[in-house]
Amino acid sequence: MSFIGEEDARFVHKLFKRYYFESREEVYVPERLPEREFGYFTFMEKIMIRHMSFNSPRELKDALVEKAPLHVYHSAAFYRYPRAPMDQKGWLGSELAFDIDADHLKTPCRKKHDFKICRTCMLTYPVEAEKCSRCGGSLEKVEWVCDKCLEGAKAEALKLLEILEGDLGFEKIRMAFSGNRGYHLIVSDEQVLELSQQERKEIIDYITGTGLDLRMLGLGGRRVRAEIAPDIADPGWRGRIARSSLQLMLAADPERLYELTEDKKAYSIKEELEKVRELLSDNVPWGALKPSTVKLLAEAAKEDAASHIDVVVTQDTHRLIRLGNSLNGKTGLKAQLIDPNELDDFDPTWSSVALPMDEETHVKVIRSQELRLKGFDLAPTSNKIVKLPLAAAVLLLCRGVATLP
Repeated sequence: MSFIGEEDARFVHKLFKRYYFESREEVYVPERLPEREFGYFTFMEKIMIRHMSFNSPRELKDALVEKAPLHVYHSAAFYRYPRAPMDQKGWLGSELAFDIDADHLKTPCRKKHDFKICRTCMLTYPVEAEKCSRCGGSLEKVEWVCDKCLEGAKAEALKLLEILEGDLGFEKIRMAFSGNRGYHLIVSDEQVLELSQQERKEIIDYITGTGLDLRMLGLGGRRVRAEIAPDIADPGWRGRIARSSLQLMLAADPERLYELTEDKKAYSIKEELEKVRELLSDNVPWGALKPSTVKLLAEAAKEDAASHIDVVVTQDTHRLIRLGNSLNGKTGLKAQLIDPNELDDFDPTWSSVALPMDEETHVKVIRSQELRLKGFDLAPTSNKIVKLPLAAAVLLLCRGVATLP
């Protein structure tokens, strides 16, 4: 996504510069700062400057005030020579990074609010469209973010946090909203720093349930082995499968089962699930279900209980991650650091708003879906000049769906 005009970019750049000047003490300073590589995107050229490092917090914050970057990142890795080319940096270890993005989730709302835009004609189209009807040019997809998208991403972050703390016993976990539509979780426990890519892959497989054989739980074979089937009180994946199965049975929603498994048989078991619901207490009556139903239910429960992370990010030992409390150039929202204990109550449409809401400006909206920021609500709008709070105007400018009149 890009700004419609250079004036839009300059306008937003000034506001970013103001934020870094007024809020410089809020910006997160990573541990072992001199050993980190930094990189940032510029506003006008849209190029990434890499292989930078800073020796002190003041040096970092002075650079942010001076440059006011569109995006700014730091390495999850530690290097002996962070300014050197990649093959000469001298890798000293890396934190374990996780990225959760609403784009990776099967949220049905995306079909309702995403659209495409022709950057030449400034006409918008449904996501199914391939070319502009006026000029025949290509279309750019606009991926909107609604409350349901954000709720889905937070639910995934909560699942991941439960696994990292409860199953794997990690204690040093840093968490941030991405400033757009997802969450970043960074583990910095000493034992993860020198893990190889293959060892990180094994952690990924556990978190995502990859390779989990349901037959070992008595659920995936030709008959149900109720004597070894999981209980909701069991630790780890056993309990996770049982609890997720129980929730799916209580809902008795074949649409949800189909959504998770894409198995058309899901639509034929509604009656069976409704009958068994009468037997439900505080556990799953595995023995009362047909083996085929148990298998489908367990597969759906596994998919539902797994944490849907970007596996490439976690396996990469040289990954750059967004700097905490910096501004995201796709929205103008803050990559807000979050206390993991407060994630359940976190509302990014309130807490991540960093630019002024009490100052306003006019913008011409090409197309906007419903927008909610810090108590302000904008109804779906098209081809209209409107007066908006600065934070809302910047979000639309950054998404490339509005321009200064």
